[in-house]
Amino acid sequence: MRRAVLVLVAAVPAGCARVDVPADIAPVAAAIAGGYPLRTDLMPVGDLGAPPKWYRAGAPPLRVLKLGAAAPDPEFVAQLKPKLGKAILDPETDLPADLRKDLAAFLPVAFGTPAAPVVRPVSAADAERVKVDKAFTEGRPPGKTAKEATAEAVVEAATIVEQLGLTDAALARGGVLYRRWCVECHGPTGAGDGIHAVAGSAMPRDYRRGVFKFVTAFPAGVPRRGELGKPRKDDLRRTITNGLPGSMMPAFAQLTAAEVDDLAGYVIHLSVRGEAEYDWMARMIKLTKDPGEDDDDYSRALGEQTLALRVLLVLGNWGRAAANPIPVPPENTPTQPDRLASAARGFRQFAGVCAGCHQDYGRAPQLKFDVWGTVVQPRNLTLGVYRGGRRGEDLYARVYGGIYASTMPDSKAKAGAVSPDQPDAIWDTVHFLQALADPRERMLLGQFDPTIRFE
Repeated sequence: MRRAVLVLVAAVPAGCARVDVPADIAPVAAAIAGGYPLRTDLMPVGDLGAPPKWYRAGAPPLRVLKLGAAAPDPEFVAQLKPKLGKAILDPETDLPADLRKDLAAFLPVAFGTPAAPVVRPVSAADAERVKVDKAFTEGRPPGKTAKEATAEAVVEAATIVEQLGLTDAALARGGVLYRRWCVECHGPTGAGDGIHAVAGSAMPRDYRRGVFKFVTAFPAGVPRRGELGKPRKDDLRRTITNGLPGSMMPAFAQLTAAEVDDLAGYVIHLSVRGEAEYDWMARMIKLTKDPGEDDDDYSRALGEQTLALRVLLVLGNWGRAAANPIPVPPENTPTQPDRLASAARGFRQFAGVCAGCHQDYGRAPQLKFDVWGTVVQPRNLTLGVYRGGRRGEDLYARVYGGIYASTMPDSKAKAGAVSPDQPDAIWDTVHFLQALADPRERMLLGQFDPTIRFE
């Protein structure tokens, strides 16, 4: 019945009789009938410290911070309130109303509406008109002038939109699927604030930071801002199809490959839009509250220029993710003794590098804030439940690239060609993790190397 009302509301043309919408879905219906609402929730932009405890189900710290004395977890309010205006920004109060009005006009040009979604970076002519090159400093390739970098970014962004299949028709189909299957948890803008989001203590993914946890991409060289945590489209397809074990995210195996592709494209659309919005808000809040000596005063032209540049840079990062899959070499452990020897080497690496966070193999909680301002802890590795998949190649990607969003560091430097003389250190760690989660394998590994203990 709820979905039927949504469809009816979206279909009512201008001038028809008003349709009453249940209060719990009114924000969703309004977003579909009109445009995406601007962000109003708090934005973490700096170090939040260490969480004092787990938060209550459905009440993540930044969402209850605005409640003050009425907050269900006053410990979080006491810790985070002093960080407002510094490590935490409030776009409702920190961003002047005229700037919000400008942003509300800029975003639909690049991203359309829920009923007609697009991903439309600036053209060469528009880039020249708004003088994007004047702002192109951060992220500019070395040896390139601002004009050269802008011209390349314009071409690159258009190419990436095509490569990712972000056509208007595909995004429209993906939007319909999203509203049918995803909006009740992930919300109309991908904020993870749908009407059913409060059902679980782990909130649904907020796409708007442009960061995902379970990715198989890692940028070449020294990562630039915004590159880390970007998925490949295959990563999104896999998550949609298989779900995330141990979480509220279900598998949607009933969807066809074409539907999954369209849905993944719409998630990319929401993510690019949300990240561009986030970056613009953070930049303009800083400009109006704490301008630097070289900063220009805000103008509508500057706002349009800034958003155009952010869209180009964000799309460039998605393109680099697509072009840099994590290389997973063969395991090269054909016999059980080979595998046990590899797992024993992995144990020693784990003890030296990983045990600081995964204390007692992850059984001791070590609470952290992630990039969204929610609370996480390193995985309990003895359970063998991995949201990004438990296959060898899944675990290899996690160890190789880390999980940027939750502060898990990468181990890219430990990857190497597999040979009898030079084992791959990451495969060694993976084989230890797989043994750790299996009681029989733990027993065999302890017999193989008595120095390895699990209790």
